[in-house]
Amino acid sequence: MRAYTLLSFYQQITATDWGAIILPVCAGLAVLYMVYAFFFRTKITSEAIVDRPELNVALSNFLSAYFAEEWDTVESQIEIDHFKHTFLDQPDACRVVLRKLLAPASPYRNKANQPKLTALVKEWNLDAFVVKELSSTNELLKLETLEYAKAIPSLQLKDTVTQLAFYSTASMRIPALVTLIELCNFQPETLRIYPHALTEEDVQKLVALYGNQTQWVTDQLPTWLEATEPQFLWFCLALAQEYKLPVEMRTLQQLAFHTHKSLGAIAIHLLDGYLQPESTDALQQYRKKVVLEQPLPVAPTTNENSLQQAIN
Repeated sequence: MRAYTLLSFYQQITATDWGAIILPVCAGLAVLYMVYAFFFRTKITSEAIVDRPELNVALSNFLSAYFAEEWDTVESQIEIDHFKHTFLDQPDACRVVLRKLLAPASPYRNKANQPKLTALVKEWNLDAFVVKELSSTNELLKLETLEYAKAIPSLQLKDTVTQLAFYSTASMRIPALVTLIELCNFQPETLRIYPHALTEEDVQKLVALYGNQTQWVTDQLPTWLEATEPQFLWFCLALAQEYKLPVEMRTLQQLAFHTHKSLGAIAIHLLDGYLQPESTDALQQYRKKVVLEQPLPVAPTTNENSLQQAIN
């Protein structure tokens, strides 16, 4: 009966001239309101979740208790799940957590905390979220996320960072390459197959990664210098030069006459420390006339399998 009454009322209204105009207008306004509610109120809700004080307070309280091991295994799992389902349903909230947990200056990002940190990242699916962020078109966001990636030992993440280092824009490649080397525990084998030419500034950024690795590098350097890739040899000699690492004289003598004269230039600089003073004049003349004005090593020819080799 009620439905019949409403239908009759609707027919009476639409039968009039003003009713035929007002009803479509009202319908259009209703559609606009729904669009507004979907796009704008959703956005406001997301920002409100991030900005509300309880997120930061709850996160600080959780991390303090979690890393201090105040809970037993069952309690810890309950708290992890509760925080995840309460707060981590919005991308902006995940970004807040990443900054707090994995920023370079974070007190939780250290060797002692690494096992618990890795477990928490997996429980909260932050490794998958970082992979998603690295696929963004926002370069500033990707650069920030690369800093977080250095603290997450994930094979999937290594694949993503490798693709950025090999195939991304020029401005993203070196930051991604730096991150990749750190993810590979500073093993520089990727540089042997890297398909892009490095500049002096690029090499210095890579060399700077090894400031706390000099003893280990000293042990590895003889093996690395057996390589044949000019760009990789350039990096190795730059390491030796920067940190004053010992290199066998025979190796330096061979590299001094390398086809790529810029490698020879660095080798000769290093030989200065091994030769007697009376030999340096002739060495300087050779350097000036033959070596120092030569171009830097060209990039290796692109290897179609280079990306797969880097990932493996």
